[in-house]
Parts: sequence; structure tokens; C-alpha cells
Amino acid sequence: MRRLLLPILLVFVGSCQTTRYEGNEDSPYYLVPVGSVLTLNQDIEIPPHRVTVFLQDGQLKPLSQINQYYPHCKFEVLKIRDISQTVHADRFTIEKAVQEITNSVDAGGIQLAGISLGIGIGSHGGDGTSAQTFATRLSLRSARQPDVYLLSCGQWAFPSDGQHVSIREIRRVLGKIFTLQLAPATVSHSSRETPAAGRENEAPYRLITADR
Repeated sequence: MRRLLLPILLVFVGSCQTTRYEGNEDSPYYLVPVGSVLTLNQDIEIPPHRVTVFLQDGQLKPLSQINQYYPHCKFEVLKIRDISQTVHADRFTIEKAVQEITNSVDAGGIQLAGISLGIGIGSHGGDGTSAQTFATRLSLRSARQPDVYLLSCGQWAFPSDGQHVSIREIRRVLGKIFTLQLAPATVSHSSRETPAAGRENEAPYRLITADR
């Protein structure tokens, strides 16, 4: 009986915590509601042999200029090509929102924290703790551009003082390049999921998820 009560209690606490901060865009616990719309206000060019572009402080920036200790985002398409790809101005529906603790905002491929500013994944604090990225991933859908599928935002911190980026922080990162229009909030839930095939290195612990 005690074994059954603990998972039920954890889900209840997670749901109550999300509900408590619902609508507060300054709270790291308020997750972007499913059904929200992300509007790309300009065309974006993705370089050859890449599937991502990075944003920070309202600007598109090369990976080498991203400071992972501060909020930053990565906009991603599915297919890598030998020539540059243009993502046209469009509206993307957010079909899933997930908060995770990982080694990078990257979902598989480039490990941002290991490249940016010469700081390695294995960096440790004075007490021996390892820094991690507190990441928010938004799954995107557009009938016009089905290859566009993910916006990941996060910041690097040590577990003792780290937190997820708030919606207001995400807005500041995106600047005028993207506009985020929130749908009415729904209660999210906590879950643990096993990474999909090919993403085994991604941390499986999912703090808060919202899905249709």
C-alpha cells in the first residue's frame, strides 16, 4: 500500500505546484501551455550541414557566441542538408512542452555546454557537483513546413541553484524574431520517460510535461 501511495503523492504534488503558478510568466514552474502558437516573424537561414540556429538576447548568434549560463534557445529542423535551408515566416502550433535537466539544450548531436566558451560537460563546482542545463523543449508543428519540429530553451547552472527559464525569459531570448502567443493554461503532470532510440545519452528525467 505504501508503495502505491508514493507515486500518487508525487503526481499530486507536481500538479498542484503547476496549478499554483499558472499564468505567472515570471515563474520557472509555469510551462508553456499546449496549443500555444509560436510565430516566426522573418525568414531564417540554416547553414549547410546543420539543423539548428541559436538565439540569445533577441538575436540569432553563432554557437561560439552563446553564453550557456544565461537563457538561450535553439530552433531546430529534422533534416540535415548539403545546402542552406530557409525556414519561412510562419505560425507553429506547440503540441508538447517538456522541462528536463540535461547536459545541454541540444536534443542530440551538438552538445552546447561542451563547445560553447570552451567549458566542458564534465566541469565541476568547488564541492564536486556537475553543472547541468535546465531545458524547456517545445515540439512544433506547421502543415506548411513539417521539417520544423523543436524549440529548446535553457540555461546552465549547478543543481543547488539552477532553475528552468521562465516564459518571460524565453520571450526576451526570442526578441522580435519570434512571437509567443499562449493558449489557455491546462494542468500539467509529472512523468518519467525513457529516451527515444538514438537519444540514449539524453537525461530521461522529465520534470513537468504537458501534452495533448
